[in-house]
Amino acid sequence: LYPNPASNNLTVITEQEIKTIEIYNIQGQKVKTSNQKQINVSDLAKGIYLVKIQNNENSILTKKFIKV
Repeated sequence: LYPNPASNNLTVITEQEIKTIEIYNIQGQKVKTSNQKQINVSDLAKGIYLVKIQNNENSILTKKFIKV
């Protein structure tokens, strides 16, 4: 994930095809869903978020990012 911290756009770099990307706030609430490698996060409040990335093989990776 880059940039981290992010203010407008968050980009996921992977060679695999992405099935879904879900962003959760620190309380565990899903706040955004996408299937694109670039996500607009400008509408999210400042804070810490978890990004759950699922590929077409159903492997799941969770990363943390900071919204500034």
